[in-house]
Amino acid sequence: MKTVAGAIGLTLVVVSFGGARRQQADDTQSCGFSVGSELSHVTVTGPDDIVPLVYVVKQPDSPLEIVSINFEGTWLSVSGEQYTEKTCATFEVRNRSDRALYGFQPDIVVNHVPGATHVERSPSPLSPGQTVEYKACNGSGSGGAPGNHVRFLVSVTGVDFGDCFYRPSVRIPHSLGVFPFW
Repeated sequence: MKTVAGAIGLTLVVVSFGGARRQQADDTQSCGFSVGSELSHVTVTGPDDIVPLVYVVKQPDSPLEIVSINFEGTWLSVSGEQYTEKTCATFEVRNRSDRALYGFQPDIVVNHVPGATHVERSPSPLSPGQTVEYKACNGSGSGGAPGNHVRFLVSVTGVDFGDCFYRPSVRIPHSLGVFPFW
């Protein structure tokens, strides 16, 4: 009898675990979109001392693609393992999903301090395949720069489909020497 009860208990655990795994997979697809093409190479322009410090995070699951980013108007000063900066950027982004986007949030993080580049929810959606350009400035900031090392990390932190919010995955190599704020 104990063997039968143990077998039934084990079966219930396995079935529950399988159901939980299916539920988790359903949650990741709950926004109901698919992305079309491979990500293109991002064009980064701006001051000669800023461009080499920019790393655009790879996000193959993102419905919003950063096509180009221009850092004209950005400046950086590093001294004594501290930095001071002002970040301004003009983004060109493309909806690479099969659904309209009502809001999105590209972000620039200097070392580990997030910037303020939120794009407010738009009354006119960004249609599939559509490209738009906008300028964002996050003011100025300062922080630690151990070893006088600074990086500008650029990524998409959120997308609003109107009925669902989606946060794309983030892949940051340890070799960059920058640790994200989360």
